[in-house]
Amino acid sequence: MNQRIALLAVLVAAAITTAWLLRQLTSPEAAGEARTFQDPDYYMEHFTTVTMGDDGQPKSRLQAEYMAHYPDNDTTELVAPRMRLYREGRPPMNVSADKGWVTQDSQVILLRGDVRMWEEDESGQRTLEVTTSAARILVDDDYAETDEPATIVSRDMTISGTGMRAWFPDSRLEVLKHEKTIIDSGPSG
Repeated sequence: MNQRIALLAVLVAAAITTAWLLRQLTSPEAAGEARTFQDPDYYMEHFTTVTMGDDGQPKSRLQAEYMAHYPDNDTTELVAPRMRLYREGRPPMNVSADKGWVTQDSQVILLRGDVRMWEEDESGQRTLEVTTSAARILVDDDYAETDEPATIVSRDMTISGTGMRAWFPDSRLEVLKHEKTIIDSGPSG
């Protein structure tokens, strides 16, 4: 009789454990975790895409060494992204990073790694460069921001701080927490 009770106890424990495991595997949390590791539905290597404005002129150009689209959240991962944002009456703003992610509505681009934003004059000389480790670009708003340390270098000034906002149409920059400014006074003489 004791063997039957022991066997019954083992079977009940096995049934409870099996039910618990099935519940864990089919729970919404577990399903969300499984989707996190989903494979992309398509990818491209060495691609370029151009977005046109309402006036029929190029608004932006995005290039990357590698792009993968994930259908579970409709986002796109980028490796070595480079952007050129065209501005009316001004030279284009250029952006590069080690990695990037484009949100499902293609309105926000998140950049990580060696993030650089710069503009050049007609001769190809950089007139303004911003470096940081992370940035968010709001594509339709022609705007970028970071909460990370950033350095702004112009021809005669270097500004360091934490947090920055950039409005691309007029090259307006705002440092949220200023740390240091160095002004190059030029050759002495």
